[in-house]
Amino acid sequence: MLVTTMKTPAINDLVVKSFSTRVMRPASQVRQLFHKKTGDWARNAMRVQEMDRERYGERKVQGQSSAQRGISQGYFKDISQYTISVTRKVSGEEYKALTAVGLSDMATNVAVDIVDKIELDMLNYIAYGNTSGYTDNGGFPVDTTVGDGLAFFHTTHTLKNSALTYSNILSGAPALSEVSIEDAEDYFTYNVMDNNGKRIRMKPTHLITTEKAKMVNRVARLFGSSSPEAIAGSANANSGVENVNKNRFKHLAIGFDIDSLGDVASTKSFNWILASLGSSPETSLQAYYISWLSPEVAPVEVDQDKWTLSFTARAVVGMGAVSGKGALISLATN
Repeated sequence: MLVTTMKTPAINDLVVKSFSTRVMRPASQVRQLFHKKTGDWARNAMRVQEMDRERYGERKVQGQSSAQRGISQGYFKDISQYTISVTRKVSGEEYKALTAVGLSDMATNVAVDIVDKIELDMLNYIAYGNTSGYTDNGGFPVDTTVGDGLAFFHTTHTLKNSALTYSNILSGAPALSEVSIEDAEDYFTYNVMDNNGKRIRMKPTHLITTEKAKMVNRVARLFGSSSPEAIAGSANANSGVENVNKNRFKHLAIGFDIDSLGDVASTKSFNWILASLGSSPETSLQAYYISWLSPEVAPVEVDQDKWTLSFTARAVVGMGAVSGKGALISLATN
């Protein structure tokens, strides 16, 4: 029952009832996928720009000029700001009754709703990453394309200064296993390129799954066991074989198998992602979270005539990615 629909007698009934209060569990680990930047209030958007250098020097002939090399612009993404806000209004009688039973924060703690929304948007950016956009929980369109105009996860990403293309969707949508992990690692070794089509070094650091028990336990067996559960798809009968994947990647279990309303989207529950996170933008996933205004709670507004109290929180943020090179997804279904 919403607080605003509860009458004072219903709240006072807590002397004979026991209520359990819950909020959405913060999915704070999802923040590790995004580089954080601070927005400039003189502008309502921030441009994130790729820069590449022409690679490799050349031998120089005595008396002749050095080889000429330069730098070039790659793709860019303009990440626009948007405001998140929520107001919870209660009558004075309701607020007094809530305070009497130690539940006043149910009305006042509106900042939690803002944090939940920010993290819902982060999760949805991944969940809808293989589409060009989606409609959020408030009915607003959200763009999930990167600098080349294609979806964050796509099979034919282009390069600004080369005819080559790349895919950051693992072919065949394989289930998480030792073999599929090796295929994903090969992507980072052979298929991550700059905008001139030259390979660049990018080391995968994190394995990202949903919170589905089968996925969490599968990761524990693959990366925590002394020897692998299977070798090249066959059951491992030799417990003395070294598990080469032991503790190889950090595991992030985040609930991205949801829709824009935060409800379960079970078709995504077996998806998994190998990603490079946490280092410089040039050698890791170039997804960004821009903060113009961190979540803040406004002073309470009181309508003395009606004796109602309004609690408001707000934040101004932006979200987007200039490239999907640092993350490879398998759209597995089992």
